[in-house]
Amino acid sequence: MAFSSDFQSERVLVGRSAVRSITAASAEVEQSAVQRVTTETLVATQVWIGAANAATAELKDSSAGIVVGDYVRVENSKVAVLLAPRVSGNVTAVLTLPGAFALGAGYFVARQVARRLFGGSRR
Repeated sequence: MAFSSDFQSERVLVGRSAVRSITAASAEVEQSAVQRVTTETLVATQVWIGAANAATAELKDSSAGIVVGDYVRVENSKVAVLLAPRVSGNVTAVLTLPGAFALGAGYFVARQVARRLFGGSRR
């Protein structure tokens, strides 16, 4: 197992490693942990990714915090926040648009109730 601060290259192949940052035209990562990936094409297999920004991303048996891209393919993977106009694979949204509105409305109502109960008058 290797630990590295960052990789910057045209093409990066990473296996069984822990990497803070990858910046490359193309990145293929297997059985690793990566904090941040910025690439044109990403293929990740059995990887944990904090944040990925790629034109095309393919995740297999992986987990990611945030994935942003033009096209994202997800197979047996979990993504907390996925921002992509084209997505393929079995994707389940954690927070949908109606859920986000409900969460915002609930926060607003709870804040108003707390303000009235605890006398937080602002003028």
